[in-house]
Amino acid sequence: MQRIIKSAAVILALFASCPAVAALYVSTIPGSQNVSLGQSTAVTLIWSLSTTASNTFSSTQGLLRASPTGTILGTVNTTISRTIAALGTAQASETVLVPADVVLRAHKLGLTNIIYQRSFCDPVKTCASGAITLNITSPLAAGFNITSESLAFDNGAPVRIMGLKQPLAAVAELACSGTGMLQAIWEVAGPASTAGEPFYRPLGQVRQYLASGETVKLKSPPLPTDTTGLYLLRLRITDPVPGFEAPVIRYFVGRGRPGKELPPEPLVVVSPAPLAFLASDTAFVWEPVQGAKAYQLEVYATGRHTAGGLPDLGGAEIAPRPEEAARALQAPPVAGVLLPAARTSAVLSAAARRHLEPGQAYLWRVLAIGPDGSVIGVSPPRELRTP
Repeated sequence: MQRIIKSAAVILALFASCPAVAALYVSTIPGSQNVSLGQSTAVTLIWSLSTTASNTFSSTQGLLRASPTGTILGTVNTTISRTIAALGTAQASETVLVPADVVLRAHKLGLTNIIYQRSFCDPVKTCASGAITLNITSPLAAGFNITSESLAFDNGAPVRIMGLKQPLAAVAELACSGTGMLQAIWEVAGPASTAGEPFYRPLGQVRQYLASGETVKLKSPPLPTDTTGLYLLRLRITDPVPGFEAPVIRYFVGRGRPGKELPPEPLVVVSPAPLAFLASDTAFVWEPVQGAKAYQLEVYATGRHTAGGLPDLGGAEIAPRPEEAARALQAPPVAGVLLPAARTSAVLSAAARRHLEPGQAYLWRVLAIGPDGSVIGVSPPRELRTP
């Protein structure tokens, strides 16, 4: 009898030393939502995770599918992770922009809904899946969503160099589906934080009723220009929460006189080569200028169509026609970015590239901005093409 008791004790000790195997249950709140045929729709949902043992559960990808096990129509490559105590529950909010082309493809397949699915796993690959049903409806029935947002300064330029205390404002253009009340906040990050992690402070609130399919332009409050340095501006939409990050535009305030005659000594650019074709990863690189406090990359439209052709591979500088360059540089840039002096390279964001038309010739240049806000260096304009 004592031998049996000792054996049972050993077995219990072994079980006690083994880590608990977690059983995971995943659900969504709500269980279904509507998406609009013919336009992108932002869907906000909550993932609810319940487990029987303490662990960390992660999902690295969301899938838009024709059915729970059917064709994958699209992917969402963001990670959601939660650590949960034994017999506990955790929730994670997610906003997904369901692209219009995914909805259209599902509709052409004869589907009336799409499944958005995630699988959550612990480190030993104990997994469970959850899903929300996205019903395909007409735009009027899909609910109120902001489908796009663009942002520029009041002269149409994506970047500005301003004198101290000069007036400045920006304009946001929004497109929506459904009908409802828009709520948003104009926010700015000032020079004290833009050298590192930006700290945004509110400038003003927006509450405006939008009708289905309407495109609206919203003007910002007066922007601060009372301190020299780099500023970041955005319009952050709080309701309905969109499925995209708010675009950010930049401006630089100095003590000098903007528009001052450019110095004769040019700023040297490294890449892309003359006549290069723009790609999503095209890197604009230039040599640093002593004394610069910021750099401004500018892209200008020429209005000239390019009928194919090949980029220059020889590295020789091919200058644009003087009369064409003078005409293009008189208008505001159609795309660009303002960077702190520590950066001597940039890649145009997807939002900036949307301002460029396919099959067109553009001119680009880089300006070096001094401590007083004046231009202390400028590169010769170089031609860039869009495929």
